[in-house]
Amino acid sequence: MYLKTLEIQGFKSFADKTVFEFAEGVTGIVGPNGCGKSNVVDAIRWVLGETSAKALRGGEMADVIFNGTEKRKPLGMAEVTLTMADCEQALKVDFNEVSITRRVYRDGKSEYRINHTLCRLKDIHDMLMDTGIGRTAYSIMAQGQIDQILSSKPEERRAVFEEAAGITKFKREKKEALRKLEYTEANLLRVSDVLAEQERRMNSLKRQVAKARRYQALAADTRVLDTHLGHRKFIELTAERDELLTSIRGLEVRDTELSTQLPAKEEAVNEARAAARVFEGELAEIRQRLNEHRNALSSAEGRMAFNEERKHELESRIRQNREDIQSTRDKLAQQEFDFIAANESLDQLNRHIAEKELRLAEMEERTRGARAEREELENSLRTSRAEANRTQSLIAAVQAKIESSLAQLEGNRDRARQLADEEQRLNLEMEEARAEQSRIQSEVETSAAQISQLEEAFQSAERAYQHTRGDLDAARTAAVESNRKLAQRSARFEAVRQLVESGEGFEKGTRNVLNGLDEPNHFKPAIHGVLASFIEADNDCARAIESALGSHLQAVLVQDQAIAESLIERLTAKQLGIAAIIPETFVTHAAGTQMEALPEGATSWALDRVKSDKRISGIIERLLDRVLIVPNLATALRLRPNHPGITFVTLAGVILGGEGTLRGGSTAEGSTSVLELRNEVRTLENEVSSLAQADEAARRRVTDTEANLEQLREEVEVARERLQRQKVELSTLQGQLTLATREVENLDTKLENVRWERGELDNRERTAADSRVQLEAELHQSRERLDGLETDARRLQSEADSFIQREGELTNDLNSLRTELAVERRAKQAAEEQQRPMENRLSELREASIRREAEIESFTQRIDDASAENSRLAEECETHRLEAEDLGKEIETRSIGRAALLESIESAETELAALRRDLARINEQKGREEINATKLDLRLENLSNSIAERYQIDLNSFEPDAHALLVSVASQKALQARGGKQTVVTADEDNSFAAQSSDDEAEDDMPTIVVDATGSDDAEIPGEMTGEPDWEFIESIVTDIKRRLDAMGPVNLDAIEEFEELEERYNFLRKQHDDLVSSKTELLEVIERINTETQRLFSETFAQVRINFQTMFKELFGEKGQADLTLIDESDPLESGIEVIAKPPGKKLQSITLLSGGERSMTAVALLFSIYMIKPSPFCVLDELDAPLDESNINRFVKVLDRFIDRSQFIIVTHSKRTMARADVMYGVTMEEFGVSKPVGMRLTSDDAHKSSGDAKSAAQKAALRLDA
Repeated sequence: MYLKTLEIQGFKSFADKTVFEFAEGVTGIVGPNGCGKSNVVDAIRWVLGETSAKALRGGEMADVIFNGTEKRKPLGMAEVTLTMADCEQALKVDFNEVSITRRVYRDGKSEYRINHTLCRLKDIHDMLMDTGIGRTAYSIMAQGQIDQILSSKPEERRAVFEEAAGITKFKREKKEALRKLEYTEANLLRVSDVLAEQERRMNSLKRQVAKARRYQALAADTRVLDTHLGHRKFIELTAERDELLTSIRGLEVRDTELSTQLPAKEEAVNEARAAARVFEGELAEIRQRLNEHRNALSSAEGRMAFNEERKHELESRIRQNREDIQSTRDKLAQQEFDFIAANESLDQLNRHIAEKELRLAEMEERTRGARAEREELENSLRTSRAEANRTQSLIAAVQAKIESSLAQLEGNRDRARQLADEEQRLNLEMEEARAEQSRIQSEVETSAAQISQLEEAFQSAERAYQHTRGDLDAARTAAVESNRKLAQRSARFEAVRQLVESGEGFEKGTRNVLNGLDEPNHFKPAIHGVLASFIEADNDCARAIESALGSHLQAVLVQDQAIAESLIERLTAKQLGIAAIIPETFVTHAAGTQMEALPEGATSWALDRVKSDKRISGIIERLLDRVLIVPNLATALRLRPNHPGITFVTLAGVILGGEGTLRGGSTAEGSTSVLELRNEVRTLENEVSSLAQADEAARRRVTDTEANLEQLREEVEVARERLQRQKVELSTLQGQLTLATREVENLDTKLENVRWERGELDNRERTAADSRVQLEAELHQSRERLDGLETDARRLQSEADSFIQREGELTNDLNSLRTELAVERRAKQAAEEQQRPMENRLSELREASIRREAEIESFTQRIDDASAENSRLAEECETHRLEAEDLGKEIETRSIGRAALLESIESAETELAALRRDLARINEQKGREEINATKLDLRLENLSNSIAERYQIDLNSFEPDAHALLVSVASQKALQARGGKQTVVTADEDNSFAAQSSDDEAEDDMPTIVVDATGSDDAEIPGEMTGEPDWEFIESIVTDIKRRLDAMGPVNLDAIEEFEELEERYNFLRKQHDDLVSSKTELLEVIERINTETQRLFSETFAQVRINFQTMFKELFGEKGQADLTLIDESDPLESGIEVIAKPPGKKLQSITLLSGGERSMTAVALLFSIYMIKPSPFCVLDELDAPLDESNINRFVKVLDRFIDRSQFIIVTHSKRTMARADVMYGVTMEEFGVSKPVGMRLTSDDAHKSSGDAKSAAQKAALRLDA
């Protein structure tokens, strides 16, 4: 494999497309300093993947792009293509020629290509690995870097040896394997953590799973036993109820017989009682008057006692208020003193802050002044350095002009004739190109204007589309949320409404009445509803109102008295329950709202928190009269002594009656508040209605927005398509315009160059003699100026350093002052924050004092009112006492005539009483039996509901399974015979938690189930049931199992499924863990094999290079020269650094850093060719390798070079004539145009395959052919 061509365009000084063709053998590249020879080497290094701009003698990668000259514009791209031939074996590809292309643009974008196909830099490195070719390989030695192999650290020298040993690919594979190993270990650690977490979770679930399985086993056995036991009880209770019904029917016949005898007896008694009633009426009227006087007397005395007690209480509160006023005044004085002190402290802080702000402003002004002086000096320093750089550039330019002036003078006259012809031809081409450019420019402007319009239309459509799309997303989200809320509230509304309609919380009789009993069509139209449906109570007081009303809430309001009588008769006759009925005609009108003052601490009067239908207002007013709602029982107990006759009810529903009865508490199941349910129904109904309207509106918005969005989407697509077509057209036109503009610029540049060159040729011809003198004088002046600028730069740098130090000191002082000012400001802020609460406290204390004084005045007035009222009541008491004494004497007189009247009544009543006793005894017995029957009905209903709730079984249709019952009984008896030891067995025999003994669990000491896995095989499953089961045993077992089930506490039945899922996940992760362990083992084995192979290859190569280096060093330095290569750490050859030892003839053994430049270069050459003897690279690029060598050493270098020409292709940049003489092809690089490099080629050896002039393609070939001609 060899380097065939190198194509450069826009790279550094090669502005135009330049092609170098390299022949096998030695190709020399020569030219004056600064003409761009090393740029050829940089181009080869760059195209092979160099990513360091510093290695290419630049600051950034964009520096490799041609930056323009005084006459040329900068280019926007640099491109280098390197083509290699005979690549099949070396690169292991299917192509004979492989071209590598690299481009870079000024915006930082770059691309790589292999045979014109896009690729990655990694692909290029992989292809060239272990070939000796590459940006860091030993095939390219850049200018001044020949001895870098010696000056590098010992560890860094390994790269060249590893490339020669061919282990670079192995090291990369090892690096990749180590990366995979690290990734595998990280995954293994994560999987291990997850496994540990899974094990922990599984262990925590083990007990729950065992407990759940035991619970399932117990529940299954309980279901069989409990349902059969319940069915038996159901049959027994049904039979007992039928017997009671038969007895009740017999008692009803006897009751009818006695009832027929009762009217005659009652008539006799009524006649006697009629006479007595007249007498008693008169007596009662007198007693009524007596009672009225006594009641008035008692009321007056009670009111007087209450007023006295109230006076004492108010006097006590007046004393307390006066004490509070004095205390408040003391606190107020202290607070005012503290407030004044805080104001003084705040004023002092404000003064300190103002002083420090003045100091800060002064310090900032000084700092700004110092910074301005420093920046002025730095600007002067930058100006001086820029001027020095321009002067250096001028010196280099003047030197180049001096060197090129003599060479250019000889060809000026011939060149002038050629330029005249060239100018005429270029003028014609320029006119044609400008006409074409104007035409295309006009089309581009028209197309650009159309694109602006289309882009505006497209962006407008796109904005409308995106805005509408956002509206649609928001509308959909709102619709989903609205529908979700509507569904939630509708479901809640239906559930609560059904509870209310079904009479949730009502007695059985009430529910039957609401349903119309057995004649709904007859009764329902006359039934208005229960009392609860006609009232509304505040939700926070609903439970209190419900407790106060009690069972009256279930009273049913009906049309009239007849309907009420019919309902009661039907309920009684058919035993449909007990209900309270209120005929609408019985309801009186409301007397008015209760106006009594609300006691302190109470919540409200019950009537104030209730709204009722006008039809029942009188009932509600009577039921809630003098009912007071209080927050809690403690408040009720506190208020009761001062408010006799008032019924207190707490917000929780506890009632304290006026007679002193306390009623409250709660059942285990909790209780349903009828009023709260009805309040919730009303609230939910309104909420559902509004939500339904909102949901419908949201759906309409979504539909409208979707239609609008679809229309906008079509508009966007149409606008995009139009814009795209116009952009394609514009891009085509711009491409044509660019080509036309470039053509015009090229022609203009060429024409300008031709004209300028003709003028220059004339001037050169006239001023050739004195030009050189002027240039030398200018060079001398520039050098003197450069020395002066460097002196000024050093002086300015010294002054800048002192100013920077001064500015730093000022900045430190400024920061310190700012810190102190910030502390003071923070203290001021804290003082202001502390002052605000003090002001608020002062205001509160003043208001409290005023409020206490107002209360004292109010209490004094109330004491005076009570004293006046007591005087008036004392007079009334005396009047009532005298009236009562007179009426008492009259009653005693009239009582003497009652005896005879009572005797006649007594004889009639005795006979009637005997009859009624018989009737009452029968009714009592009948009532007891009816109660017993009702109790049995309730027990049957509870039993059925309990079984249905627990097991979803209807006892009315239940069919006993004798076999299942007998199996369960037998298993329980066998379990008790074993002493309660049990084993849970499931279908999963392999599960490690499927069988556990109950005595291993502390809370599971009950008989659980069924099968004893360790029992004998003699146990048989019973056949058909032959006798009555032992129901007492069954009942005791069911009770015991239920108790134990309850004792188990919460049971997580989902733990079984969760455990199975965890176990499946655990098994999967365990498999992954094993795979990762296996992968880690395999990677370690691969790394070990790579280490073994690389150590072998490196050791063999190092040993051979060491021998070759010793031989080559003697060849270059003479037989007395000594050199050696050693490993710093021979125990670790894979990582050990390499030490180079060199001893030129006549010198002591010393470090290579102490060698001269020539000796270092020759030592590096010896090492380089020692490596080439082992593994020569296909081509080698040497940039001025012979620069530090003298004539004799150059001769040795050329001789050594001859030994390797047959093995490798050499491209040498040189100034040495001896090296030039060895070249087979010579390229001269020159700058005919300042800043632009161009090659001049010459073949120095005969070539049978030399192409004719008509076949010349490259610039070098054309130049060589011109020279040959």
